[in-house]
Amino acid sequence: MKALAEFIMRGRMQASAVAMLGYVIPMLTPLVVAAVTLRKGAFEGTLLLFISLMPALVSLVLSESSPMLIWITLISLIVVFIPALLLRVTVSLSLSLMGAVFVSVIISGMAIMLASDRIDELMALMFKGLSEREENQSLTDAMTSHTAVAGMIAYILALNAFSGLLLGRWIQALLYNPGGFGSEFRELRLSAIAASVCFLGSVVCRVQGDEFWWWSNVLALPLILVALAIAHTVVKQRQWSTPWLVLCYMAVFIVSPLMMLIGFLDTWLNFRSRLQKQ
Repeated sequence: MKALAEFIMRGRMQASAVAMLGYVIPMLTPLVVAAVTLRKGAFEGTLLLFISLMPALVSLVLSESSPMLIWITLISLIVVFIPALLLRVTVSLSLSLMGAVFVSVIISGMAIMLASDRIDELMALMFKGLSEREENQSLTDAMTSHTAVAGMIAYILALNAFSGLLLGRWIQALLYNPGGFGSEFRELRLSAIAASVCFLGSVVCRVQGDEFWWWSNVLALPLILVALAIAHTVVKQRQWSTPWLVLCYMAVFIVSPLMMLIGFLDTWLNFRSRLQKQ
């Protein structure tokens, strides 16, 4: 990865070439956009963003099928660029992650309002097989409602933004601050307001039923990242082996509400500080 980072930072042409490969290799384009924006600022980041969008724009003009998927690709790069720029300005990882959630929610809401017909067609195609079974009709109706679809789009955008931002920060640190990303991630904590909004909002959405399931997951993402930061800290302090970290990441899928609760309580209890004193 260090060789890739050196190649990306060598110049504009090299970064653009790697960004183009992102349409073949998943997450490569968001990584490049985030890394260049973090290191070189708004102008270079914006220029690379437009270059990265060109293949998707060409596909949007020429393609006659599934334009909504192309739009999501376009928007996902913008949602990576904005938090990366915010991180460069504020040097606050927690604030940048919350910015990614906010931008994802706003854009998904706008997509529902401005392109509801297109989204209806896409969802009808995706859930066609499921809706044909009568016993799943109620679940299908809930998951294909505009509220659920907006939540799903917000979740995809936020997850893409988180992944691109963290990977971009990581390869930047490989070149200019070895070990710096690990320390920064292990210190990740949310403010009391941000943690409360995410936790209470996620709980309220979860009890509302299947229609708000995606929205609950969107708000849970920052808290789960905090819980993972705690896990990384514990493993490093105790000098445990890698399988312990693997178990923690598996817990995200198995007991995500528990991980969310740990991330929320850390704002007040500061688990890492207590563990360090012990």
